[in-house]
Amino acid sequence: MTIRCAPLTPPVVRDDVLVSVCFGSLHPEPTTFKAVSRLAQELDQRFRFREIIVVADDAHRDAFLPLVHQVENIRLIVVPERTAFYQRRAIAADEAIGDVLLLTNSVEIAHLDVVAILERTADNQCAVLPIRKDARMSRTLVAPLVAIGRIAGFNIGTGGLQTLALPRTLLNRLLSHPDRDIVLRFLPRDVSIPICHFEVASGMPSVREAGQWKRRLALMQRLLAYLAPTLLMIVTLNSALLTILGIVYAIYVLGAWVVVDDLAAGWLTLSAMLSLTALFLGISITGLSLGLQQLLARRGRDEFDSVATEINRIDLFGQVSSELNVDLESGQTQPTDQARP
Repeated sequence: MTIRCAPLTPPVVRDDVLVSVCFGSLHPEPTTFKAVSRLAQELDQRFRFREIIVVADDAHRDAFLPLVHQVENIRLIVVPERTAFYQRRAIAADEAIGDVLLLTNSVEIAHLDVVAILERTADNQCAVLPIRKDARMSRTLVAPLVAIGRIAGFNIGTGGLQTLALPRTLLNRLLSHPDRDIVLRFLPRDVSIPICHFEVASGMPSVREAGQWKRRLALMQRLLAYLAPTLLMIVTLNSALLTILGIVYAIYVLGAWVVVDDLAAGWLTLSAMLSLTALFLGISITGLSLGLQQLLARRGRDEFDSVATEINRIDLFGQVSSELNVDLESGQTQPTDQARP
């Protein structure tokens, strides 16, 4: 009796979505290049159309050229050396053309199922955020940052990774945000933004980079500045209350001057000055606060014009024409020799 096993069916390659994988910061090392090459092979096994975007300093431009020649459909975005980390991620996202975007780094992709994350993002049309369970010490150290971030309106947690997957519709919405470099790292606390968590192993190594604490302090400073509308609202309410108290106290002083025949020496002058001072300060601070709130409401969208140059190896249209078995000659579509009888 002979038992025949059916041949394994190869996985179906999806051609209904174009994926973009973006690296905001990479080290020009052979191990990093191998990791990116393995990622490209994994993506090619599942997705027919994909691109990889790498943002690099102008000083390391030549060091990334071997990666450009090694991996197909890769784009190297060159930026000035002092470009901030979060701004690099925003530049990469702004340059991406895919239907689904993945922002990540070389350390986390080795421990994540990138294909599953991209498919979940494309199928559910939600932001996929990988999370893990951090140690208690880590939670204690970043607790002030988490508290300030949540008050400012951002989803900052101790278990979130730097990897983030977004569909095109949601990406366009985040790119229109005035602080898109921050919202592409920490999503806004908005019920209209669908977020799906992708659990990973708790033993996943953390990304250790030079200047990490400096970047966190700068982030805290920006989050404090982002609290300005809330603080201005509180100041406006307090100054309005001060104005009301000044008016009430001025009426009280005027009534005492009319009703009471014998007032203490200097009381009328001192009380009148206090009421007028409170009234003046209340009106002035209220006006300044309202004016600043109006300026903050009108602040425009910042433009990212830091891209110096781009080096790419993209041939999506050639890939499509090859798979469709057509040639483009003199502006007309002609069948290839294989397609002719």
